[in-house]
Amino acid sequence: MKAWRGDGLAAVKAEQAALAEFGIQSEVLDRQAISALEPNIIPAYSVGLLHTQTASVDSPGGVVKAYAQLLAAGGGTVRQSEVRRIAPQGDGWRVQLADGEIAARHVVVALGPWSAELLRPLGYRVPLAFERGYHQHFVPNPARKLLRPIHDAEGSFLMTPMEQGIRVTSGVELTARDAPSNYAQLESVVPMARSVVEFGDAVGERWRGARPTLPDSLPMIGAAPRHRGLWLAFGNQHIGFTTGPGTGAAIAAMIAGDTPPFDVTAFSPGRYIA
Repeated sequence: MKAWRGDGLAAVKAEQAALAEFGIQSEVLDRQAISALEPNIIPAYSVGLLHTQTASVDSPGGVVKAYAQLLAAGGGTVRQSEVRRIAPQGDGWRVQLADGEIAARHVVVALGPWSAELLRPLGYRVPLAFERGYHQHFVPNPARKLLRPIHDAEGSFLMTPMEQGIRVTSGVELTARDAPSNYAQLESVVPMARSVVEFGDAVGERWRGARPTLPDSLPMIGAAPRHRGLWLAFGNQHIGFTTGPGTGAAIAAMIAGDTPPFDVTAFSPGRYIA
């Protein structure tokens, strides 16, 4: 649910119309309808937009572990290591790791914000930027549960119920991937979140992620322009958890010589690298 504290009805209707153009259903909510859906929050919002065809995940790490288990069950091998270099070798590739090497017919570079530097020795200059986001979990009040993710439109933050507690996440910070952390955004929105949802002390450490972003906000999905058997699958910015499975399905189809499940023309790596 996306919610506005002030007079946001015009913005709500404009956003609903934009979603409808792509066949995405939503429902406009007044203050009473918001309270009916979220009876435990403080009634701070005057209007909202409910995404009626979406879902949320309260343990992304658990989902990724399940993906890994499915891969292993299907005969795949999960191996964690530092990837230091990839190089052509015959009709395939050699992947140099911190603890050995792997020879493969195909290599998929899906290293998120680290993808560009792995490709640089091969002569590719990828214009990758980084959308850094900050997160913190808080102890929930079991008597006043938050039932779904809420995107506070004016405050530019999101709060959502997770296995670890109430997660509060701030807006985007555009800076270098490894620049020192700056928690100013997160610190400024936590009091605003507390004005809506009752929660206690922080749980664990604050953390941030550096989401990989290309100038047009679209990922690279497809073959590298000059190297046979090299595939690129990164740049999904801050929605990679949602779009990652589709990216993987498209890459798998292309490697197999099949038609991808959606039109990948707009995601061609050749639009930025040659």
